[in-house]
Amino acid sequence: MAYLGFSPLDGETRTATASDVGLFSPTELRVIGLAERIDATREIAHHSRLGRFAEWALGVRLGRPLADPRLESLRRFASMARHHADQLGAEDVSRLVAAGYSRRQAQGLLSYLTGGRHDRTA
Repeated sequence: MAYLGFSPLDGETRTATASDVGLFSPTELRVIGLAERIDATREIAHHSRLGRFAEWALGVRLGRPLADPRLESLRRFASMARHHADQLGAEDVSRLVAAGYSRRQAQGLLSYLTGGRHDRTA
């Protein structure tokens, strides 16, 4: 029986290695660590009606996006890869690359966070 794998990194044949982690700065590694703990899809937008109500009525301070848009895109991609890898598509990888990261970084991060489930081997 043949296995047909669909990956957001179609065309990539190299598997990620430990050296790929060295492609991220210490700040970026901290952002990735943060994304592993918090599911970005479950965040309440602080500027939404529900978010403003929660802050006003409950005194809860909701999380804010990171000030650096490049780091915020890394955080969202890493969170999706960790918590919802099955929903991650090529457009998510393209957004990360458009934010200034390489496809090699995206492949290494995706492989690390999904435990190799999205690895493509030739």
